[in-house]
Amino acid sequence: MRVRSFLGELSPGARGALARYGTRFSFPRGSFLISEGALDSDVFVLLSSYVKVTASLTDGGWTLVAVRMSGDLVGELAGMSGAPRSASVIACGCEPVTALRLSWGEFEQVKAEHPEVLARLQESVSRKLAAATRRRVDYRRRSPTVRLARVLVEMADDFGQSVRGREVILPMDLKHLEWGELIGVSESTAYRALRELRDLVDAHHRRVIVMDLTGLRAVADRE
Repeated sequence: MRVRSFLGELSPGARGALARYGTRFSFPRGSFLISEGALDSDVFVLLSSYVKVTASLTDGGWTLVAVRMSGDLVGELAGMSGAPRSASVIACGCEPVTALRLSWGEFEQVKAEHPEVLARLQESVSRKLAAATRRRVDYRRRSPTVRLARVLVEMADDFGQSVRGREVILPMDLKHLEWGELIGVSESTAYRALRELRDLVDAHHRRVIVMDLTGLRAVADRE
């Protein structure tokens, strides 16, 4: 279990309550946990694999907003605001996504029994909003290579798996187009940014290997 995640930061008692109230589901690759515009307010606690968070564009296309991994909470904004879903959440990875699904009422009950859940919820939302704000600022102030480095460092800190030496594995398979969507550039620009980081990052397999996290941080810290 990822320590730096919504689920990983909860006590065993709170995690047990989520398991009691929630229903465990398995979502094959490509299936929707949440559909943009839907009026439901269920929340999902991811237990394995990863999901993509996407939002529609005015021209009828869609863009990748974020990636969430096991241990993360998704779908909470609709329950908190009462508004329709602002994005879709889609299962990815080679293995099915397993998740606990709770209605907003069930989640509220868990919060009432375990106040720490509310604190973790607030932290989760704050981190997501802070990341979104950083992306907007970076888009105006930093080069595509620096923006990509900052996203990769953020992912490495949040859910990277440390292996031999300085290497950190990010267990995801994103196309150049999707990396571009995350940092607000075209597919070709994202490809060039990855090429510029090739001595620090290997993104040619079904996972990303950060070969030198210290060096990647140095790039991410450039103005």
